[in-house]
This record gives sequence, C-alpha cells and structure tokens, in this order.
Amino acid sequence: MNLLDFFKKKTPQQRTKYHYKEAPRMLGQELAKRERVDLNFILGYLPDPDEILQNTGRDVSAYRKLMLDSQVRACVNSRKSGILSLLWEIDRGKAKSAQAKLIHDLYNDLDIHGFNQAILNAPMFGFQPIEIIWGKVGNYILPVDLVPKNQEWFLYDKDANLKLATINNPMNGEVLPDKKFLTPLYNDINNKYYNPYGDRVLSSCFWPVTFKKSGFKWWVTFAEKYGMPYIVGKLPRSTMDSDRESMKDQLESMVMDAVAVISDDAELDFIESGNRNSSSDLYENLINICDSSISKAILGQTLTTDITRKGTGSYALGKVHAEVRKDIVYSDKKIVERTHNRLIKWIWEINFNYGEIPDFSMFEEKDVNKALAERDEILVKQGVKFSKSYYIENYGLNDKDFEIKSKDSGE
Repeated sequence: MNLLDFFKKKTPQQRTKYHYKEAPRMLGQELAKRERVDLNFILGYLPDPDEILQNTGRDVSAYRKLMLDSQVRACVNSRKSGILSLLWEIDRGKAKSAQAKLIHDLYNDLDIHGFNQAILNAPMFGFQPIEIIWGKVGNYILPVDLVPKNQEWFLYDKDANLKLATINNPMNGEVLPDKKFLTPLYNDINNKYYNPYGDRVLSSCFWPVTFKKSGFKWWVTFAEKYGMPYIVGKLPRSTMDSDRESMKDQLESMVMDAVAVISDDAELDFIESGNRNSSSDLYENLINICDSSISKAILGQTLTTDITRKGTGSYALGKVHAEVRKDIVYSDKKIVERTHNRLIKWIWEINFNYGEIPDFSMFEEKDVNKALAERDEILVKQGVKFSKSYYIENYGLNDKDFEIKSKDSGE
C-alpha cells in the first residue's frame, strides 16, 4: 500500500495521530541504504566502482604502472612539489606546554617529508592506506614509523570500513584495529558514502598513456622503416637461389633489415602514402595530445609542462593556469593537514584524552613571519612572554641579531 492509499483509509483524527506519532519514526529511519539497493553486496564487500578497472579486469596496481610514463611522472612530481615545498608548524593553542612539546618533538623525529609524500598519493590513487607502527617511547605510546601500503591489498565493507584482503579471507577481508591505519581520501567529503575508494586522478590518464604507447610504437616503426637507407645487392639473373639467400644473410648481419637482393637488371619502386613528414606528424600530434590530456588531468592545466612544445603562451593564460594550480595545491594541502591532525588526535586520545589538541598546519615561507607575528602580538598583549630560543626557531633570527628587553626596565 502506498502512502496516498494509506491516508485515504484514515479518518482525520487517525491522520493527525499518524502525523504526530508515526511520521517522525519513519522519517527518522534511513531508507536509501546501500545494502538495500546494491546487488554487489551479495559478494559481502563493496566492489571498487572504478569503471576502467571493472571493464579491463584489473586492480589499482594498473595505475601504479602509469608512473613509468615520463609525462605522468613529471606531472605527479610537479603537483606534489606544490605541497612538499610548504613549511609546517604545530600550533599549540591552549594545549598544555608539556603535552604540546611532546607532539612537537615527535614531529621533529618523524620523516614528515616522506609521510607527506605518501599522503599525496591519495589524489593519484583515490586513497592511501598508511599503517602506524606504535611503540613505547618513555611513558608514552607514540608512532615510531608510518608505512604506506598498496591500495590493492584493501577493500571496504558496506559501512565504508577499511579491511585487509588477506589470503585466508580475500573476499570479505579482515577487520583492522582502531587507530591502526590512516586512510587519506581524495574527494572524500562528497564521495565517501558512494565511493570510499576515492576519486583517482590517474584513471583519467589510463587511456592517454595507452594510446601514447601505441603512437610511440608506430612512430619508431615508421622511423626505422623510412629513416634507414635500403641496401640493395645486385646479382646476375642466373645466380642460384642459395647464393641469393647467402648474400641476403650477409647484408642482414650488417644492417639488420632494410635490405633486398635482386637481379642486376631488375628495378625496384618505393611507393609511399603521401609526404613522409606529414605521416610522421600524425604520430607526433597523437603523442602531444596524449601528453596534454595527462597534464590537464593531473595539474588542471598544460602550460607548466608543455611550455617548450607550445611556446610561452600569453600572460593572461599564464595567470589562469597559475590560479588553477593554486586551487589544486590548496585542495591537496587540506588532505595533508586533515591526515596529520587525525594522527595527532589519535596520539592525544591514547596518551592524554583531555584538554585542547595542538593543530598541524602548512603555509608558504613568505607567509610565516606575518602569520606568526600577528598571532604572537595578540599573545604578548595577553601577557605571554616568549623566550629568545622561540624567536630563533620560529622567525629564523640569529642569536646575535636581537635582544629581548623587559617592559619593566623602561628601555
């Protein structure tokens, strides 16, 4: 019975009763749940919805092989450099100094650059599992290592919980301990319910790289065929076939192929389809188009990677491309900051579980002095006194360049 028929059979009083008692109960339930509509849940896990992987019967390791392409590697390195060049700090806020110092000292010991490199794999592969190796350090339980793992080793269940696809349980996976794996996702805010595997930038590079390989293959064949001279050996028409074969073998040992053996009174004609340069341009244009598609997919623009091929471009176009890159850097920076702050939160919950938690943030070098100066000015007005070592560490000052004078001295 549908809702309209239901109300037709009820009196006004019954409808009012339903409105106040039954409707809130039904409206408070989640009806559109994945397990009710997705037949894939018969398998016991959430399949990866990536269409390229489904249609080709591959797993996410296929995208890792794309990194062998020079254009893909250059663009990925360029995108990552936008984040890896940033500075970072631990904002203590109102956290107790001893506890905040623990986080700060830990981060000085960890390989933050390598950690950030792993996190930045998330935009490329959709998500990046990073296993935390916890250990006893003094009186605390702290991360002693952060190890990125292969994405194809993991799967998600209907509740978007990460599981390890082991040999004993490859289909449903094994449940993972709490606070054991960090899993930064790309475009996770909008896609986590539909696709906890994340949005993969490299999926947009799969076909351009595939076509590009074919273009190179035929271009090399073309260059070998028309770039090398043909060596023609001439023998009298009465020469035996065995002698012709012998001469042909000798010529091939000299120049591999591009050889022929004919009678000394025979003629050879070479038939070509159009201009050789025009034919060669077809392969070059195909490769250039594929490279441009790769640049757009990873960097959002083509100017920074294709400048030698296309010229310098206009100033206006350069500004547009710079703004696009800036937006991508900002998006990737948020993924890195969220992952770090999740790690800090877990450290805090395991060891303290009270008080305000320090905050990890990244910024450009040119912004550091202004941001710190504005914050420190507010804190000084509230009565905070910073040590000389604080200014040396946070402002890059030399010990001999300044002195801290007391307000009470009148100096």
